[in-house]
Amino acid sequence: MEHADVVVVGAGISGLCTAKTYKELAPETNILILEERATVGGVWCEANLYEGIKTNNLVGLYEFSDFPLLGVSKYGVPEGSHIPGRVMYQYLTDYAKHFDVYDSTKFHTEVKEVEKVDNGWKITATKTNVDGSITEKVYECKKLVMCNGLASTPRPISIPGKGDFDRPIFNHGGLAREAPAVAKDPSVKHVTVVGASKIGYDAVHLFASNGKQVEWVVRESGGGAVWMSPPWIPLGPWMVMLEHVVTTRFFTWFSPCVWGHYDGFNWIRRLLHGTAVGRWLVHHFWEKQRADVIEDIHDYIRSGQITLRRTDIDRIGKEGSVEFTDGSRMQTDALIAITGWQLVPKIKYKTSDDIDGDLGVPSSSQSVEQENLWKDLNSRADQEILNQFPYLRNPPAARPPFTQSVTAFRLYRGIAPPGLTARGEHSLVFLQMVHCTANLIVAETQALWSFAYLNYKLPVDPSNVFWDTALTSRYGKHRYPWGFSAWWPEFVYDAVPYADMLLSDLGLRRWRKKSWRKELFEGYTVHDYKGINHEWVDVQQKKVTAG
Repeated sequence: MEHADVVVVGAGISGLCTAKTYKELAPETNILILEERATVGGVWCEANLYEGIKTNNLVGLYEFSDFPLLGVSKYGVPEGSHIPGRVMYQYLTDYAKHFDVYDSTKFHTEVKEVEKVDNGWKITATKTNVDGSITEKVYECKKLVMCNGLASTPRPISIPGKGDFDRPIFNHGGLAREAPAVAKDPSVKHVTVVGASKIGYDAVHLFASNGKQVEWVVRESGGGAVWMSPPWIPLGPWMVMLEHVVTTRFFTWFSPCVWGHYDGFNWIRRLLHGTAVGRWLVHHFWEKQRADVIEDIHDYIRSGQITLRRTDIDRIGKEGSVEFTDGSRMQTDALIAITGWQLVPKIKYKTSDDIDGDLGVPSSSQSVEQENLWKDLNSRADQEILNQFPYLRNPPAARPPFTQSVTAFRLYRGIAPPGLTARGEHSLVFLQMVHCTANLIVAETQALWSFAYLNYKLPVDPSNVFWDTALTSRYGKHRYPWGFSAWWPEFVYDAVPYADMLLSDLGLRRWRKKSWRKELFEGYTVHDYKGINHEWVDVQQKKVTAG
């Protein structure tokens, strides 16, 4: 058994940022990072890279505040460009080495079970050795940081007839491993892609750009294609960066948000969302928003190289046959299914009988007491949210075509397990369990918040933990009814107010721009949060000095 002060599970953006923050603020801490893959990077690890993959964000907006990527000749990414996946992988590797957390990482180590013990946590993992053999490894730590992410395990393909299909077939988890061979194989003329998420767009573009005829199946029983937008959009007479729009305070006011008051402009929010005139303004503001599909996909569709089908597959079979529910059929040389991600945790969590078992992670085996507790909390939270934002009572008539067999994520501040927090125990956090366009802002503010929380330097009212958690958990169900927010938080215009909330907890300034004009009308980036770790240390020292 190996012991550590802190164990971080996952070496992606959040895991690396958290380990770096811990080492910066408490250099004497013995930290281990457990990573099941062969490299750092999380979704940007080397094994996940496939042809054409790039970040959604533009360069300069997807980097840490104290480790630049934009303008560094080594990375060679021109300003205004999306970052290639391989550059992102190299950047995160460099970051880990620069801040001395790379050598603290144990690769090929997959966590299987987490158990609460008297003095902390026991982690059981399997280590894949060079010769392919498997060794069980056990670790114990005082503090545990889970950064294993939401999107890590693709759902399996469940199309009837899969066993008879005698052509290449894989889900999006195989894009890095299997797609290159299919894309370069001259005998493969026709490729079928099922699904139109962001990864679906990537897969379609990958095969079309390699000269394949692509059949793009957008399932009639599904949610349809996701909206895609160019990075620069028209706003009146100006062209503005889309990423800046969603992190501009002025625009965030038009979005209903249960933690919006933490931005210090609650009087404006009450005017916009609590009065008839304000709600009229909000309605007309959203009517003006729009999104456009990326142009190169349009070009392939116009040329006929990509054919769209809005139907479902009934079954597949021998010789690459594909039968559709509308009665049509065809043959294909390969099939790639964008199956989505499993929410059911791969890691088993164990707690003893005298510990509140509600860790806030998805579960299919809650006790009757927990079910009743959350049923009551959810009902009251729904009422509070809909009273505050009455227009959310009228969501789209259609409903998402997908379900989950487990409970939603229920985490205090989107980070801490409510059961343990309410009992006064701060030994476990879950980071980056959100879907957000401002990932780096969330990563850096969550990393500092979690350090303060784990070290009992964060004021928490135990009596309010479950109620606050219920509000956070239920908010997304009403605000983003067509997404996955019934199960985990999705942030668009909510990321900056979320950072405001975490900074308020930490006693740090939330308004970080140099003038009021910029504060209200300039988009926030991660660089506006540069130095928050040192600011927090100064606040703590002043508290000590003041007695």
